[in-house]
Amino acid sequence: MAALWRLVDEERRRADGAAALAARYEARAVPAHLQTFRAQMAALQRRIEERHRSSARLHELHAIRLEKWLDTPGMLRPAFMATVATTLGVRGAAAAIRGRQTYAVVAASDAAARAAHELEVVLGEGPAAAAVAEGMPIRVGGSALAERWPRYGPAVAELGVRAVIAAPLLLPDRRPAVCLGALCAYDGRPVIADGTAVATGRIADALTHTVLRTIEGDGFPSVFEEADYQAVVHQAVGVISVQCDCGITDAEALLRAHAFAEDRPIADVAQDVVQGRLRLS
Repeated sequence: MAALWRLVDEERRRADGAAALAARYEARAVPAHLQTFRAQMAALQRRIEERHRSSARLHELHAIRLEKWLDTPGMLRPAFMATVATTLGVRGAAAAIRGRQTYAVVAASDAAARAAHELEVVLGEGPAAAAVAEGMPIRVGGSALAERWPRYGPAVAELGVRAVIAAPLLLPDRRPAVCLGALCAYDGRPVIADGTAVATGRIADALTHTVLRTIEGDGFPSVFEEADYQAVVHQAVGVISVQCDCGITDAEALLRAHAFAEDRPIADVAQDVVQGRLRLS
């Protein structure tokens, strides 16, 4: 808990520092030929300020929930992504970091959100995959879900999801741009409100830079503290590739198809493959 509160304080300090720099750029009198540069720098610092304030707010709310959990015997441990879902005002949320073949790390607010993400992995289509591929937010609701994703749309509707939004965890300043994964929000209402869409983008930006900073350090941040590390899926894809004498893409497709046909989580099927209990060749 102490480390989490230190993170909240650190994010607030970063936000205050960016705000102070922005104010200096906004107040400074400069020659006409430097005004555009000054405005750009001020806008950049304001974006950085918002990024850190969003992170501080999320971690503060999560810390408060964790303290309540510690004082309430029998209470389920609150997930960080549940705080994200509450902040966005949606039914559930999930964040995923991409691996080379599939999602390496997934964090979800609850079982329904995890199941919604699992459908994407099994069916090979959905909002997170689209956001990563296109490098931009994806917002789909109502009948458009099935129109855009003929398999995923009807399947996720069975979970009570009628609208989704996904924002890429994007680092646009890298050359080439880097997409770490996606943040998805799921709702039972058929339309994702504009305000929710804007907030999803802000939170995705905050998570992106938190994830980047921690990966380059020594572990995963609190957003993924309850995540499933799905290395077994990568191992299974490699095993299938050898057994079936096929490429990685085809091996992943075989794994997905079997999981879909058996109506089982892909990680469970992968475990059977790795342990030698299942052979797909």
